[in-house]
Amino acid sequence: MVCGPAARSKEQHDMATEQPTVAIIIPVRNRAAEMQRLLESVARQEYPLAKITVVVVDALSTDGTQEVCGKFPFVKLIELPVERHVGRNKGVAATDTKYLVHIDSDMEMTPGTIATLVKIAEEEHFDFLSIPERSTGNTLWARARALEKIVIDDDPDRCGARFMTRKAFDTVGGYDEQILFSEDYNIHTRLSQAGFRHRVAKETFLWHHEGCTVLQAARKQFYYSQSAHLYFKKFKGVTVRQYNPFRAAYLRHGKLILQHPVLFTSLMLGKALTYVTGFSGMCYGWLRDRNRSK
Repeated sequence: MVCGPAARSKEQHDMATEQPTVAIIIPVRNRAAEMQRLLESVARQEYPLAKITVVVVDALSTDGTQEVCGKFPFVKLIELPVERHVGRNKGVAATDTKYLVHIDSDMEMTPGTIATLVKIAEEEHFDFLSIPERSTGNTLWARARALEKIVIDDDPDRCGARFMTRKAFDTVGGYDEQILFSEDYNIHTRLSQAGFRHRVAKETFLWHHEGCTVLQAARKQFYYSQSAHLYFKKFKGVTVRQYNPFRAAYLRHGKLILQHPVLFTSLMLGKALTYVTGFSGMCYGWLRDRNRSK
């Protein structure tokens, strides 16, 4: 019988060999500091790094993002001037792994994230998973958003697909390249409608470093909502539930909300502003597309 360090090393190697492959797809533009943090969290994963492929689709950053990616030998860098939903598809096309993880550049994974997601998918046979988020940041809006993320963890209408099998991704045709708005909800809805099995991976979470102000959030909402009219037209019934400002989750977590009245009030006021700017962006996009079609 072989024992000692050599035996343990062989056992670890055999376990790594048996693990399925995973690709982490990250669209980015001008997020050098955030990418450093995210890629460091990938390097700390409790999952064989040899089984992880990281594809960064960089939309021609000018702040040194490419140089940061070059520090990590496991990163495959693709430079393309495309929006993030198109970048996600391009990143997937450059891989052949069994599982896909779609992460934003301002996120950070806990050490057990990948191992937990793969275990759920392998043992419970789920095709795609949502991952709870925990927001960070010192601005009032960031702290209000942190409260919101906790409250909506168990809201089935506010789930966005982050982890999925390659088979499921290919079956629905990947991300809808005609609609930038809510691309994570978009593919989540199409995966559900195609009959793929889903659950929220409550055993882990992602840090989301959203350290912006409410005005910055409102400007982003205007930009990303310019294709919202296409999304609402495509998913009429679903969108009413997804974007209803009066959520049942608020009632379920009433005790927590009452403990943070200032944050919840700030959240509601901020959401009202982003809804207004989002609606304005949607109207702008609708008028723009209507004029183009004439």
